Amino acid sequence: MSETLQRTKASPKWLGKQMIFILLVAGFGIWALADAMFVYPSRGVQAAEFLKLQYLKAAQEPGVLEKISVENPQAELQSLLERQATTTLTPVQKARLDWLEALRNASRLDAERTRITDPRAASDVLAKKFSNASQAPKALSRFDIPVQWGIAALCGALTAAMVFVLFRTVGTVYQYDTATKTLTLPSGATIKATDVALFDKRKWDKFLIYLKLRDDAPQMAAKEICLDLLRHSPLEDWILDMEATAFPPAPEPTDGSASPSAMLMTQPSLELPKP
Repeated sequence: MSETLQRTKASPKWLGKQMIFILLVAGFGIWALADAMFVYPSRGVQAAEFLKLQYLKAAQEPGVLEKISVENPQAELQSLLERQATTTLTPVQKARLDWLEALRNASRLDAERTRITDPRAASDVLAKKFSNASQAPKALSRFDIPVQWGIAALCGALTAAMVFVLFRTVGTVYQYDTATKTLTLPSGATIKATDVALFDKRKWDKFLIYLKLRDDAPQMAAKEICLDLLRHSPLEDWILDMEATAFPPAPEPTDGSASPSAMLMTQPSLELPKP
């Protein structure tokens, strides 16, 4: 490679910030995933077991002839919801509905959990488990777990997008020949300093510059090229070097005097001389 030919690298400052954002978003996504898979279901099962205890107590009251075990929980839940919409449920039916809804919201509504072979023994076990509970476990809403899955999916998509941008930036290389003041774009096209008609800095504060090429430029004539100065280093220095070459600053007076406008800029207290 020629000694005058330089290559860009991904800006270390931008890379550091990008890595921090990736870790934060990925970490939040993993947190939501853990909630959806483990934390929320566990909490929901606790609440469902407490409601199961209330159901067993109601179902074992004297004179209650309700069938306690639920062999088809999905159908039973749907039946209770339809019945609730048209009539008032009995205390046992309401307790059973609350229990089945809690299991559904915890994504644990299956016959293995709703089949009860020995109601009295199951009631004793649950009563012992919750004997020291200061308050009833809070049941999940129907949307708690789906929302966590949604957050995990969104964070996963954002993380993948940011990783893609990171690798694309690292793989994007500009080259600059300091001798000829020629910038080579990742596409292979070249731009000389004298090919640029305008260095448009309208978004300079966002680390973007637009190069408006001359109508007679050898390549990409009359086109406007947008360059990202934040991600690629030292692209900004090269652009300023090209600008100074294409539009060199006005020479300073050699007799020691300065123009009135220059004096005004350097010495704000001075007034322009009157004609």
